[in-house]
Amino acid sequence: MRILFLSIFFLIFITQNTQAQDLNSLKPYILIVQPIVLQNNKGENPASINIPKKLINKAYEKAGISFRFLEPIYFNNTKARDGKINLDKIVQIAEKQKLIKGQNDIVNMFFVNAVDGNKGPLGRAKMNGNLIFISLGENKFKSYEKYRNMQAFVIAHEIGHNLSLRHAVDDPDVENDIPNIQGEGEFKDRINPKYSLNEYQINKILKSPLIHPRVKFLSKKEGEVAILDESFEPYFSNLQIREITTFINEEVPHKNLSKARDFARKKFQSAVINFNSKEKEIITYAVNEVLKTLIKNNISLMYNHPWRFIKVQSWLCGGFAHTRGTYIILSQKYIDRLIKGWDENIDKNLKSDIISKLGGLLVHEQMHSLQRTFKSSFDKLYLNYWNFERGKVKTEKQIELNQVSNPDAPIPEWLIKNEKSLNEFYWVRTLLNKSPKIPIMGKDFQDKVFIVERFNENFKVKKDLNKNLISLELSDIVFYKNSFPVNRGLDHPNEISAYMFSELFKALYLNKEYISDKGKTNTLSFLNWIDAEMKLN
Repeated sequence: MRILFLSIFFLIFITQNTQAQDLNSLKPYILIVQPIVLQNNKGENPASINIPKKLINKAYEKAGISFRFLEPIYFNNTKARDGKINLDKIVQIAEKQKLIKGQNDIVNMFFVNAVDGNKGPLGRAKMNGNLIFISLGENKFKSYEKYRNMQAFVIAHEIGHNLSLRHAVDDPDVENDIPNIQGEGEFKDRINPKYSLNEYQINKILKSPLIHPRVKFLSKKEGEVAILDESFEPYFSNLQIREITTFINEEVPHKNLSKARDFARKKFQSAVINFNSKEKEIITYAVNEVLKTLIKNNISLMYNHPWRFIKVQSWLCGGFAHTRGTYIILSQKYIDRLIKGWDENIDKNLKSDIISKLGGLLVHEQMHSLQRTFKSSFDKLYLNYWNFERGKVKTEKQIELNQVSNPDAPIPEWLIKNEKSLNEFYWVRTLLNKSPKIPIMGKDFQDKVFIVERFNENFKVKKDLNKNLISLELSDIVFYKNSFPVNRGLDHPNEISAYMFSELFKALYLNKEYISDKGKTNTLSFLNWIDAEMKLN
């Protein structure tokens, strides 16, 4: 079936400058946008991707909507970039390459040089959908600010179509002779919050499934869809039978791996339940307290991110909190423990202690969401600040069969450099104990450190003369254990950074000292990275 796109094609003309202003407060609603930038087949010469975030936010200011533009991802296809492939085909290719993000709850915005052979400024959007194509064209204005007004208008206009808004000329409830993001007028006026949206349009777009409250508790029905999200990274598609047994706390009735994975998906869905009103109230309060601390310390990468929660029964994954896509998954057991003792007349010190612990958990999990959506920022931390090595290790069956796929760090791509050998590295994997038929979460986990060496462009695990894999205990890598201030999560830098940020948050919330002697060098580098990457507007 052909995807229907509304289009706008516009002439360049002189407009007056508008002054962008900083947003001083958080808006109640969030719309998430995943930019997808087309480039040539060699990964070169990307299409223009100028996003005037402040201007776009201004255009939707009256609706109380704040835009969350995720880190751009890149799509190598020369013909698609240059408008020589129709939009339906481009979407099909993108879906096949798993570039489309979200579960119909994120706008996927393709930046191209041309749309159906036509160069920009041009945009096309799927009405009531989550797909947009943008071609910004060259700056033909004398003023760059005028060009920015045009860019902001193109993006704001096309997003409006995703949110069900028609062109003003086709909508009797919108005056076409008054500046509007769907009407006529100069670009600076059409994105001016005074004119950009009327009340009818605001009421309409707030009904869109793309608009989320800043803190959202998914219903059972919504959660059953969201918990299966693999649009940011693979999870269920890589699970092995023993770890499935562990996660669902029962034997898998299939020896066929594909059927076992389908069974896992159904069991995860069956675990999803609704939040009650008290849980929503306390978690919302905790999130707001977290936001106050983040805002006070200008940690905008996190405070601008949506907080989206799924609740599950306690038997799933041993009741441990984890994430999927942009969602934080909390078990009934975990919630009960964290909110125990809470009431309206709670002692101030106890209240602060609960918020510190609950807030510490929430920011830990939110870090995992950021690791997916702003991957290159975390790559800088791991590669440049902490000196990890990224590498793909050749699969070994005896590791794979007993693996534990951490949902918050499912790709085991990070290696620790051996200080005494340039060609040897340490690879930490969490494995299941071999004896139990149904391993217990946590109790039957063991961290093994495999010695790996370069193998062409990748890596392979070293073996002894009997072809057994050479491994060590994590405690044997003393320099590594002492290089970080945390004792948990050393299996993956995703966990290290999440645990460290959790402790940092607690220190900031309670006005305590964060720096300790253990792992001081990496702690200081972590704080420097936060200043460079998490305090960006």
